[in-house]
This record gives sequence, C-alpha cells and structure tokens, in this order.
Amino acid sequence: MSKLNVVRRCYSCGTILQGDDPSQPGYLDKNFLESSQNNVLFCDKCWNEQRYNIAPRKAAADPDFITMMKDAQASDAMIVYVVDLFSFESSFIDEINETIHGLKILVIGNKRDLLPPKVPDEELRVYVAHRFRVAALNVQKEDVFLMSTLSSQSDIEEIATEIKRRRQGHDVYIIGAVGAGKSRFLASFLRDFQNPSNHPIQWANYPATKLRVMQIPLDNSSMIYDTPGTSVENSLASKLTNEDSLAVLPREKVNPRGLLLAPKESLFIGGVVRIDLLEAKKVNALKAYFAPGVTLKKAHGNVENIFLKTIVSKFVKPTLPNLKGLPDFDVFDLDVEETGSRDIGIQGLGWINFIGDGQKFRIYLPKGISCYTSRAKIK
Repeated sequence: MSKLNVVRRCYSCGTILQGDDPSQPGYLDKNFLESSQNNVLFCDKCWNEQRYNIAPRKAAADPDFITMMKDAQASDAMIVYVVDLFSFESSFIDEINETIHGLKILVIGNKRDLLPPKVPDEELRVYVAHRFRVAALNVQKEDVFLMSTLSSQSDIEEIATEIKRRRQGHDVYIIGAVGAGKSRFLASFLRDFQNPSNHPIQWANYPATKLRVMQIPLDNSSMIYDTPGTSVENSLASKLTNEDSLAVLPREKVNPRGLLLAPKESLFIGGVVRIDLLEAKKVNALKAYFAPGVTLKKAHGNVENIFLKTIVSKFVKPTLPNLKGLPDFDVFDLDVEETGSRDIGIQGLGWINFIGDGQKFRIYLPKGISCYTSRAKIK
C-alpha cells in the first residue's frame, strides 16, 4: 500500500532538511536528522543566525575595519583602545582582537564618573586589564588609564604624553565601540595639539576601504587614525527608542540598589530582561547597578504570566516594541562555580552583583543581546 511520509522541514525558514551537503540549503547533521524524534528542527543556517541558545551574541566585525587593523599589525602600530567603563564587557570582537594580537595597547577607560567615587581607581584598572586578558589581549593594569567627563586637560595631556612615549615613532590607531568616548578624548587631545609635520589634519577615506577616518599627523611619517566606532548590535542600548534611551542610559553617577532574591524568585529588569534564581542555598543579597530610570521588579509564583504582562504592558522602562512573548527571547542557564563577589551583566544596560555560592540562574534576553558573567567590577 502506498504511504505518505511527512517531509521534515526547518521550523524557521521552511526549507526541506537534508544531511548530505553542508553548502546547500536545509543542511543539518545527518546523524542528528535521522535519530531525532523531535518535530521541531532547525537547519544549521537558521540555528546560527537566530542564535537559538548557543551563546550570547558577539558583535560583528566590518571587513573594512579588519583591513585597517591588518595594516596596523603590519606596521607594528600602537592601539589606543577606548572603552565605556559602565558597559564594555561584551563589546570585544574576536576577529579584531586576533588581528591586533601582539601590538602595544593602551586602554582608556572612559566614563569613570558613572561609577561610585569610593571605588579605588587601582581596582578599576585591575578589573579592566583582567577583562582584556579574558578577551585574549595582553593588557596589564599599568596599560589602563581612566577618564571621565570631569577629567581636566592635564589628565588628557598625561595620556597624550604616554601615547607619545609608548608609540616609539609608529602609527597610532584609536579604536572602540560606538559610544565609548573616542570623540570626547580626541576633542580634548586636539585642544592643545601642535602639528609638528608638513601634513594637515584631515578626514579621508582609509586606503582600500570605504571607511572615512580622521588623520592626525604626529610627524612627517606617522599618523593617528581615528577609526569609526565598532559594532554595538549586541548591545541593548542600540535597540532602545530615543525616549527609553534618555530614561535608562546613565549620564551621571549610578548608585547601586540593594534587593533580596530568594530561590524560585525572579528579577525583571524593565520589560526586557528576566533573571530567575532557580537554585540557591539561601536568600541572596544583590546590588543592582542600573540607571535610576530602569525599573526593577521582583516576582514569584506564576512568573511566566507576570513576565508576559510586563513585557506587553510597556509601563516599565526600558521596553522593546518587538517583544511580544517568550519566543522573542534567548534563554541561558548559569551555574555559578566561583566564589566571592560576582557580576551578571547585560550589554548596554548594567549589571547585578552577588556573592558566588553555587547558585543556578536562568537569564532571559531579547534575541541577539549579549550578557556576561565575571568577577565583580565593584566589590
């Protein structure tokens, strides 16, 4: 008797699944395709593009930017890497870091004034250097300089002097994510700049790319290249409406908010992030470092319905217009193995601090937004 069999297709794009040719549409590992009893399957392409619980998304590298960094590597240039101290941990791009590996790096940690003044600068330098080493860049605390909107011109001159000393006659490339503060630094740098060369300061297309960069002559044979800001597509800040940006992006010192979270309770961060404490030995004391405009709310019991109502109500800050339900979120489980003061951070929004003691968290993030966990930025 003739028999009709269901053709298995990708749940996302609808392409017929096949396990023979990875270069063709609908490819999925043949062993998994044949053995799986699950009717909801994704082809490799959709799985990778949609980031179905693989790992928090990393920002993408512009091929023209990589071309520029390859030039920096070939000329043994110096890299001045500007980061936003409040939220930079997930802004590293692996391909860029691999390209500049081995070059001299000076780090400017910007927006120092957003963090509590009681935190020692030395601790911040140690933390920033540690995060760079986690990102496979050889940076020590002596390579980290702090800057804020309150920085005096003498502070900028100190950094400029250090760049001059360290570059040893080579070019300098200033890099950093969009919004990190490169323009703020350069504006201050140029205030007292005296051109020692026969070349003008100019904007020009970088050779062999479509990137427009400011070129500042340091002598007749070397330049500072002010590069475009790198991608922040994995940052919540890049997805916010103008209204929410004004409400939740910090513009002055952020004071921590203390709260208690018991096992089986959840913390809602606006209508965009949910953190469940699945397992813990006791009630956890948390410190939440978010701008005052960010709504923090605890929930327990029927958390699924409460969260759904929260994300669709749009009465909290921040929200995202495309969030309608749980399918719009990536979900990650975090088993805390380290002890001591720890952070869970949301790229572009802020972080929570707690004492590591074998907890298990579940983190809900809008698809494509990155989170991180690390030792504490502020102990």
